[in-house]
Amino acid sequence: MQIILNSVLTLFLLIFLGCFLGKKGIVSTDYASGLSGFIVKVTMPATVFNAMQMEYDPQLLKQGWEILLFSLIFYGISTLIGLAAVHLCRIPKEERGIWLFVASYSNNGFMGLPLALSLYGSPGVFLMSIMNMIANLFIFSAGVKMLTTGFPIREKLSLKKMLINNINIAVVLGLIFYINQWTLPEVLSSSLNYLGSITSGLSMIVVGLSMAKLDIRSMFRGYRNYLLTALRLAVIPLLTLAFLRTAGAGMAPMAAGVILLTSALPSPSAVTIITEQYHTNTDLAARVVFLTTLFCLVTVPLIMTIGLA
Repeated sequence: MQIILNSVLTLFLLIFLGCFLGKKGIVSTDYASGLSGFIVKVTMPATVFNAMQMEYDPQLLKQGWEILLFSLIFYGISTLIGLAAVHLCRIPKEERGIWLFVASYSNNGFMGLPLALSLYGSPGVFLMSIMNMIANLFIFSAGVKMLTTGFPIREKLSLKKMLINNINIAVVLGLIFYINQWTLPEVLSSSLNYLGSITSGLSMIVVGLSMAKLDIRSMFRGYRNYLLTALRLAVIPLLTLAFLRTAGAGMAPMAAGVILLTSALPSPSAVTIITEQYHTNTDLAARVVFLTTLFCLVTVPLIMTIGLA
């Protein structure tokens, strides 16, 4: 419980730092878009690559393939649940992409990796990295499409551009280096570590800068925002738990725990970063990140307590 609380509070402090800097004019909120591009194209690829660099373990790799298969099923089902929720709740066209995105993906990078480390040690980090790898493949391909559909974006999207990007290239290279146990020269490795280490903090500050454009009181308005929060933090995790106890009954306990943890986490900051980058529905994105992160302080410990029991 204490580990989860500390992680969430750390995230909130960084978000509020960004909001404070933006509100006081110390950092212009106009920088949010440029910083988002810097994160997506430079620091996040470094983070993804670094997460894959660890000692080779055949048994762990076997669990990695297992979680790879189940993560594909998980993200597919989550997207279908999001589609059903969009139609049942009659969500306006300009909000549908964010609903689909938030239902499909969670913050398994900044929050998931440290929580997996605390619960399962280094093997948990590796398995969460596999989940994060698959999530990144979808987030920066299908996820970008979700968040830009219906908006007059300047950059023309194509399947090639969505699949061949810095994040996905880092995923493939990271896995190749892990399987072959290759290592980079010390200078390059240190540089990537420095770059990767700023991704989490900078991502949260970008979320805060996006929030600084809004009235904080408005974060708590709109009943649909609470429906989406409940979908992300309660409906998806409980359905995932039911799936793991039936179809996934034979899965290794640690792999099942990592999938459950992923399902219970709040909305990823990537929703704000992508909407900033493409100038789409940034206001709603910031509200959803704020609300899901706030309420996960209660829901994540509850879900994990039920699941681990």
